Amino acid sequence: MGRIPEDVIDEVLRRADIVQTISTYVTLKKAGANHKGLCPFHNEKTPSFNVHQAKGIYKCFGCGAGGNVIGFLMAIEGWNFPETVRYLAERHGVELPEESEEERAESDKKREGKKLYFRIMDLARTYYEDNLWSEVGRAAQLYLSERGIDEATSRKFALGYAPQGWQGLLDHLEKENIPGSWVTKAGLALERREQNGFYDRFRHRIMFPVQDIWGNTLAFGGRVFAADDDGPKYINSSETSYYTKGHQLYGLYTAKQAIQQEGWALLVEGNFDVIALHAQGIEVAVAPMGTALTAEQTKLLGRYCREVYIAFDGDSAGEDATERSMAATYEAELDVRVVRFDETDDPDSFVRREGKQALEAKIKAAPPIIGWALDRVLAPAEGNEVEKKLGALEDAGKILKDVKNQVTWEHYAQEVSRRLDIEPQLLREYIQRPKMAAQRVRQAIEDSQRPLELPPAEFGILTVILDSPKFLAHFLENSFDGLLSSSELASFLRALPDQIQEDGKISHASVLQYVENQAFKRTVEQALMAPEELYTAERTQRFYDDCVRAIKKQWAERTLKELNRELAQTNFMTEREKYQQLSEQKLMVERFRQSPDTR
Repeated sequence: MGRIPEDVIDEVLRRADIVQTISTYVTLKKAGANHKGLCPFHNEKTPSFNVHQAKGIYKCFGCGAGGNVIGFLMAIEGWNFPETVRYLAERHGVELPEESEEERAESDKKREGKKLYFRIMDLARTYYEDNLWSEVGRAAQLYLSERGIDEATSRKFALGYAPQGWQGLLDHLEKENIPGSWVTKAGLALERREQNGFYDRFRHRIMFPVQDIWGNTLAFGGRVFAADDDGPKYINSSETSYYTKGHQLYGLYTAKQAIQQEGWALLVEGNFDVIALHAQGIEVAVAPMGTALTAEQTKLLGRYCREVYIAFDGDSAGEDATERSMAATYEAELDVRVVRFDETDDPDSFVRREGKQALEAKIKAAPPIIGWALDRVLAPAEGNEVEKKLGALEDAGKILKDVKNQVTWEHYAQEVSRRLDIEPQLLREYIQRPKMAAQRVRQAIEDSQRPLELPPAEFGILTVILDSPKFLAHFLENSFDGLLSSSELASFLRALPDQIQEDGKISHASVLQYVENQAFKRTVEQALMAPEELYTAERTQRFYDDCVRAIKKQWAERTLKELNRELAQTNFMTEREKYQQLSEQKLMVERFRQSPDTR
């Protein structure tokens, strides 16, 4: 279009409420003279995006973005200046000046095409909705009622019914002077293959209008409900110039206000899940309409909240879909958690059976999506099979490679390392260069499968204390744990008093839960497999004393070896004081070794 006069632009800016417009994209809260929210142009956790209603401007103090309502729409929608001004002018009743013939013809064509598309969709929605609440829709009404969806909720989502027959919608729209070819282009009819003409895409189905954030009907989904219908469970109208499935979320127009108020959204698989949850008072539910969650959908959702709970079906397909959603949620930097269901459950059936409070409890207990995904691949590999662990490591690497936040990465890397017995640094090397680090990783996993070797006396102490915990207090009170060569054994024994039961025994089953090092865990398992009663009480005491005596002697020998090494490296002439201290320590240790307690 030609140059738009300044007075027309001023009128558009005067009539277009910037807070109302931006609130469609951003959750704004009153803060003095301004409204504040999270900036839609960069990722942030603390609101730095300000909108001044009286001045008609916005400003982000985080990334520097700012301007008026026209600039905002150009930035967030990717429109050019004339498109944005025309959109706001049409929305707020401002007349634009005449364009050149060529420009006017082109813009009129686009405008009329979009207007016609929305008219077809609105007429179709009314047709389907009227059918649902007429006699012809009685079976569909009954089905909705059986699914726990009342009339108020059905009307809230403008649910409808496409009746039996091949021409119902086409005949209805023809009365409105809309030919079948236009209906077909809008995705609501199909061209006959063997003869001229068209037929309705949707027949004998419950209809779900798909709306954009402004409330415009863009498309429809249709679901069978008759038990004997062997057609596809769901079908959708085709994508058009005005509708891309991966750019919309079912139910967002209805849910966006609740999502803004609550600060979080519940993402479910299907349209019925959304409606069933709204019927139960959970009004933050939306769905990606059967597609894999896209970056555009997470960006759209991120305009209204930063927390998202994914509640897909509990079967393997639902879990796979949840895992595929991870990349898109990483890109939007949303805080995403996973609501888990049993294999045969989904949000709709669960909330109808257990109620709203039970679902809210599941939501409250939902783990972060990264932790959930890692557990999914790590849990089956926790055991002795090296190949399973290597496979789990490969899958875990794929999950972690897209995690941008370093603190988050380190946290989950530690978890993977602990559960697969791999050092965090080796894990990092494997993720960065899997082929180069593969052999070292395999060796590390194989090594972790072997028990941690302890000197015989230390293994004996472990065995006798697990069998007779009464010796533990004496061992720790005399600081014998400080004489052990194994730091794993020393740490284990120091933590063991908390595991002694009222009867003075140790639960062998529960004590293993507190051992994180897998190699040492196998050593403990070996010690627990010793005979239930080693000896008589007298011989058990003698065995304990012998082990302690040997531990003292071995400590003295290790210490003397280290002192001799340090003395050999110390210059008597220049480090006389240090040399004298080491010599005195050596003398004391030698006396300790020669004492009766170590013989």
